[in-house]
Amino acid sequence: MKRFTAALLLIVMLMPLCAQAEGFAPLPDCFHVTYETHTRLIHDGQAFVSKEYVHTALPAVDAALQAVADAYDAAYSPALTPMHTPRRNSRLDVNIVHSVSGQSLVSFQVLARTTLSRMQQYSPFECHTYDMATGTEVFLTDLFPADSPAWDVMAAAVRDTLSAYFPGQEPHAEALDILCSRDYLMHQTNFMLSSVCLSLIYEARTLYFGRPSLMRVSIPYSAFDGMMTEYGALQTDNSMYRMVALTFDDGPSYENTARVINELRHAGAHSTFFLLGELILEYPDITMREDDEGHSLQSHHFKHIDANTASAAQLLEGAARFNDALSGTVGTLPTMMRPPYGIWRPFVAAGIPLPQIIWDVDTKDWSGKTPTGILNTVKKHTQHGSIILMHDIGGETAEATAKVAQWLREKSYLCVTVEELFLHTGRELLPGKSYNNAVPAVKGK
Repeated sequence: MKRFTAALLLIVMLMPLCAQAEGFAPLPDCFHVTYETHTRLIHDGQAFVSKEYVHTALPAVDAALQAVADAYDAAYSPALTPMHTPRRNSRLDVNIVHSVSGQSLVSFQVLARTTLSRMQQYSPFECHTYDMATGTEVFLTDLFPADSPAWDVMAAAVRDTLSAYFPGQEPHAEALDILCSRDYLMHQTNFMLSSVCLSLIYEARTLYFGRPSLMRVSIPYSAFDGMMTEYGALQTDNSMYRMVALTFDDGPSYENTARVINELRHAGAHSTFFLLGELILEYPDITMREDDEGHSLQSHHFKHIDANTASAAQLLEGAARFNDALSGTVGTLPTMMRPPYGIWRPFVAAGIPLPQIIWDVDTKDWSGKTPTGILNTVKKHTQHGSIILMHDIGGETAEATAKVAQWLREKSYLCVTVEELFLHTGRELLPGKSYNNAVPAVKGK
């Protein structure tokens, strides 16, 4: 018995060493963010306002972000149009998205979304990044020296990416030149730091008339190798953290997807939504909301088709219709695909040149499992580099998302998009190939 007790004690003592041997670090306490939501009806109950505040390790940061949220509320809520069923038809949502990087940086995007008759009208926003260890606000000039070639890298990425938004519609040339200028990049560009990429964010209407969504230029930190300040290199190194991709199929839906997005935002989790094109057209406001909050929007085809029973012409037609639906709504084309039922070979044979993203953790949340049952599946099968399959059309999925995201954070996983996951683990995504996960060749769970 004594030998057993001694052996058990030795195992317990070695557990932290094993965790260190994996090469992964716990998430810093300063990354923790909680949310407080305030809602009210105005205009004699015919317009709806929802506004968020955040609580972090630093009250001064909380107060600064609250002031931004309150200013958006004061500016936009009086102009809401009175409507029946205001929660659907006349509302202002002031939301705060956050993401983390490095040792102590947390980026916040305060977004004010006005919708009328379920059509997004405006999406003004501003971003702020704070060093939660010191309380100081961080700017791009803190990450990149003034003479760094990184500014040219950013300018080229901004021009190439923003020019390709909304195919068939030309951007405002002079406005694009201003956005690409070094002075604007250094001092006026809104940015977010994720765990893998620097994202530069713009209102689409600055370049494309009548477009109420946002545009995002995401550049991997690896593109800036040797171009950063010492502080910037330290705070964009996330190689010590484990990452997974939460993915959601079959949406968007109205209420369920909205609830899922809320849970993801409150957890600081960014996901990949594999959308059906016919539902993008039915719920463009929800699609824009997914995109505005930094999630990746990708193809689940136009309809939930069984590719084994469809012709190549039907598959190609559905792909084209999906592309039109997505680009017409948020301005971008898909860069990957989740084939319905995971049946990917017919799409490749038909000539659809996209990486086919499958999964290695199937929650089977569509089968009537409880949120706890869904969480238990995630606990059992998830590892660094996993792709977790969920569906944002079920009534239990939002609660399950909250449980899963909380558990992943407790286990020091960061939830990133599929693209970011493959960049982080060094796996290349190739057209016409299928991928069940992004588990690296060397690192384990």
